Amino acid sequence: MKKILFSMLMGMMALGAMAQGSEFKVSGTFEGREDSVALVVVEAASNNTIMEEVFPVTGELIEMSCELKDAAMLFIVDVDNGAKGYMSVPAIPGEHVIIKKDANNITYFEGSRFYVDYNLAERSIEQPMMALKNFEGECQHKMMSGVPQDVVMKEYEEKAPALSQALTDAIMAYVKAHPDLDAAAALVSQLDDTDDMEDVAALLTERARGSVAANLYKGMLAAEQKEREEEARQEGMAGNPAPDFTLNDINGKPLALSSLRGKWVIIDFWGSWCGWCIKGMPKMKEYYAKYQDKLEILGVDCNDTVEKWKAAVKKHELPWKHVYCDMEVEDGNPLGLYGVRGFPTKVVVDPKGNVAKVIVGEDPAFYDYLDEVIK
Repeated sequence: MKKILFSMLMGMMALGAMAQGSEFKVSGTFEGREDSVALVVVEAASNNTIMEEVFPVTGELIEMSCELKDAAMLFIVDVDNGAKGYMSVPAIPGEHVIIKKDANNITYFEGSRFYVDYNLAERSIEQPMMALKNFEGECQHKMMSGVPQDVVMKEYEEKAPALSQALTDAIMAYVKAHPDLDAAAALVSQLDDTDDMEDVAALLTERARGSVAANLYKGMLAAEQKEREEEARQEGMAGNPAPDFTLNDINGKPLALSSLRGKWVIIDFWGSWCGWCIKGMPKMKEYYAKYQDKLEILGVDCNDTVEKWKAAVKKHELPWKHVYCDMEVEDGNPLGLYGVRGFPTKVVVDPKGNVAKVIVGEDPAFYDYLDEVIK
């Protein structure tokens, strides 16, 4: 079974029914919250932000609407609390969601029929879903606090399967009981394993599988397929010439990857917004100093503004070479050339210009590998 590594925010491509342009509405109150909230609607099919609006929390009614052609996700974000996520809910063309709280300050949904059903669906899986999310949050906190990755991963591998299975069982039970509901089709996207997703989706009626809400899980399946293709592509790169590219460096001058031939090169795909990228910088500095006569690092900044990129390089005192990747430019974009699907991604290029290894994520074993190949 293949576990999904990246959420629908990482380039989903929905495949099901397409609706005509129709208005999606959201309203609600956020009593008891002192920070501002942003309502962000991201279309599942394109990963494009359809609308983003910030509201100061005053206890007054919040309202927003936008035109949607296909299934999307509504993300509600704490603006004044490090832009942390507060909650998310499917955004369906032609529907109206009303966000409310009960006497125990628990958020729930009202509005059109879809959201009445979806609220009940989420309540039915709330316990196992929160157990898994809380455990994943604890693991992430431990790693960010400096607990060795292998220790955290051991704990995760011991406990996560049972928690994940409990959530899968709860979702399957709801879908079995309500196979014709659009809310059940939307709930399938809560699964994190594509095999489970396909199995549970098969329990839906043909009508539900053809609904706009079903495009949420179909998009995740398409994203997973794309990820598998990129993985295969990366695995096939080893031993082959590293695709060349030219981007502007921090002084605005063109810098080609091929100009660094003769040394080992680490192409580091990163961004100032990426916590794991930043966490790995001290070790990168250590190895840059250790092998400076044989090693060059080329930082490729992604998903940043030029200003944030330059500020991050200065703030973290990154001594190696840096270039900026304009995400709107497709031709020759190194993200596509190297099949980058997550951050950080590090591509090791040998002195002859051939790809030696591709590493996704921040893994201590990467530095053991450098010690082996750089003599």
